[in-house]
Amino acid sequence: MEPPGLIPQRKPTFCVCSILQGILNNHGIQISQEEIANNLTPSAKGHRVDDHKIKDFLRLKGFEYNFYWHNETPFNEPLDLVDEISINHGLMAYGTHAYRIIRFEYPFIVAEDPADSSRRRFEFRALMREIGERGGGFGLIRRLD
Repeated sequence: MEPPGLIPQRKPTFCVCSILQGILNNHGIQISQEEIANNLTPSAKGHRVDDHKIKDFLRLKGFEYNFYWHNETPFNEPLDLVDEISINHGLMAYGTHAYRIIRFEYPFIVAEDPADSSRRRFEFRALMREIGERGGGFGLIRRLD
């Protein structure tokens, strides 16, 4: 069953905040994008997805978070990582934008764009080339027991 749609990002720099809000809402944790932003590290065009603040914030909410740059995925198997994200929760970030991964149907990743809650399909190999050129990676979010 797919998660309900994201609430579109409230500000141009809130793509990660919208994604986290959607994931937390799926687990009955109601929180505003502004409150999420206050707990993350701001960057020039958004919020960091690869530092301790996002990990600490999600841990306090009952989740484990790990971010993997495109060339640092576990066992150098990005396919396995994306499959794990689709079973749990997660995001893909490249350039200055992030998308919530909804499902993985090789060779396509179905993701939700927090800018407008639209769904997009990304062909895996083309996406990996783009991420390699523009920078980015994948964030895996798991509910702690």
